[in-house]
Order: sequence, then structure tokens, then C-alpha cells
Amino acid sequence: MQRQPIFFLGFGGVGRALLTQILDAREQHRKRNGLKLDVLGIADSAGALVSEKPLGDAALRKALQTKIDTGRLPGPAATRANMRTLIAALPRNAIVVDTSASSATVPALIQAKRRGCGVVLANKIPLAGDLAWWNAIADARARWETTCGSAMPVIATLNTLLDSGDTVHRIEGTLSGTLGYVASQLEAGVKFGDAVRDAKMRGYTEPDPRQDLGGLDVGRKALILARMLGYRLDMQDVKVESLYPKHMDKLSVDDFMRDVDSLNETMAARVAELTADGHKLRYAAVIENGKLKAGFVGADPVSKLGMSRTSDSVVIFHTRFFMDNPLTVSGRGAGQDVTASGVLGDVVSLSRVMGNKLA
Repeated sequence: MQRQPIFFLGFGGVGRALLTQILDAREQHRKRNGLKLDVLGIADSAGALVSEKPLGDAALRKALQTKIDTGRLPGPAATRANMRTLIAALPRNAIVVDTSASSATVPALIQAKRRGCGVVLANKIPLAGDLAWWNAIADARARWETTCGSAMPVIATLNTLLDSGDTVHRIEGTLSGTLGYVASQLEAGVKFGDAVRDAKMRGYTEPDPRQDLGGLDVGRKALILARMLGYRLDMQDVKVESLYPKHMDKLSVDDFMRDVDSLNETMAARVAELTADGHKLRYAAVIENGKLKAGFVGADPVSKLGMSRTSDSVVIFHTRFFMDNPLTVSGRGAGQDVTASGVLGDVVSLSRVMGNKLA
């Protein structure tokens, strides 16, 4: 039986779903992989639970409930100083799992990699930030499947294409369920302000919808894929179309939600332009010839992008071997449970590498 030590950075919705899935899959991991995932600690900005020995399942379930009930873990919040101590105490074959959404974890991730640990990321920021972060983190002892499409095998597919010697000419994809929903509403003739309010009411957006409407999240995903292709690019190299003007960043959320109707006319004209001749409105990322962009496009209705359901995420790979019929990965590209399942798959995959290292 392989005992794989893991350490959590972040214990929000995805982190809690991940821990639940680890506990529920104990028997499956034992039978299928001869594996037991030993949780040595959980740390986030509101508390920590750390042990020199693997935490028992009862203690982990209690921590889950405590976090749900109080929003905190029992120990002191993670800081840069105490994180250095915690990472330094980990076995060298440990896997550090980052389910946060912050750049604050980067020093701990780099320290863990230098120590010889593995890293699994649901957090896009370390991979889409400074190139030095990418260079320090993104290697054979790292996995980041869920940074580009939740549990969809986008990263695994691209790695397979590159490992096979194929040449990737173009990647295009819809990588935001929120913007996919807004696009479908606009295409159906709904006014932009109404579409945004409806998406927020349904819980499809962040509490501040501008975090979705700005397109930055899609831009980060495009940058991660481009860096995998070998392009030495930064976020300023990504042309991102925001669905609202920059001056509206100064507004409160309530004021923005009230004033979003002022964009109705401009957006209607843009939609009409892009959907002329029956084209389909999509908010898509496109990577081609070292250039990256994310924004609204009018997709040919018989193309794979145009035929995709707006409720799905889809990534289309145009390559030397997949030119006439591009390789397509599509499915549910968001949600805490499905994202956690992708993280767990990465942990199990990486454990096969880390199991060959001495603790």
C-alpha cells in the first residue's frame, strides 16, 4: 500500500469538496491503486489544521463541519512566515494541493517544489502570473488540469498532442460558463443588463459580476495553454475584451448593477454585427501564431465552436494530425464538485510519480 502525504492550501468550496471526495473514495483508491492519501494539514487565510502524523478521517470530517459552521479551522491563519515552517516540515514526497484563488500561495508552492515535493493546482494565478513562477512550478512534478476547464481533460489532451510530436496550429475554446450563458441570452435577444442580472440571480456569476464580465479569467486560461505551447508570454500579451468599460470599475456592485443598462444599446449593436448571416455568438479564447485573444466572436454555425452548446465548455485543437476534423474536448467546465474531482484525479496521477521518491 502506497501512503501518499498531501497538504491543502485553501479550504473553500473546492477544497472542502476535494476532502469529502478523498474520504469517500478511500476503498476505491485502495482497490484500484493500492493507495491511501494521508492528509498532513490544511491551511488557509482563516485558520489551519496541521499534524506531524496523518490526520484521521474522523478529525478531517470534524474539520469539514467546523469550517462549514464557523468559516474557520481551529489553528492560526496561514501567513508567509508560518507557511515556510509548515512546508519545510513536509516529507519530500508530499503533494501540496492549491485550491485557492490567490497569488499569496506562490512562495509556498515554489518552496515546496525546491524541496522536491509535488504540486497540484486548481489555482490559475501561479501559472498565469510572472514567468518566473511558471518556470519554478510547471514541470513533471506538477499537475494543473482544472485550471482550464474544470475536470475536462484539456491539459492532458494538449500534453498528449505535444508528446506525440504533433504540431498545434490553433486552439480555440469557450472557457467560461458564465460568459457562455450571457452570450446565449444576448443571441436570443435579451438585453445585456437583463442578461447580467439574470446570471447573477441564478448564481452563475461571482458576487461582483465584473469579475466574470471582464474576461480576465478566460485570458488566464488562454495564457496557460499558450505557455504550454512554449510561448514566453505574459498577461499583457493577451488581448482581452471586457464586456463593460473600465470606468465602471470605480462603481460599487449595486451601482454597477443599476447602471449596466447603459450598455444595452452598444452591446446590441455588437451582437447584431457578430451574428449576421446566422453566426453564433460565443465568448472564446483563441491562440494562434503566438497571439492570444479572448472576446466575443461570431462562429460559423456548422463549425465545432458554433455547434457547441452554450451551457458547455469546449476546447478545439487544430493540429497537423487533426486538421480536417479538429480534436475537441467538451463538457461541464465549472462547478465545485466537478473541479474537485479533477483535482483528485491529478493527485492520484502525480502520486504515481511521487511514490518513486523517498520520503
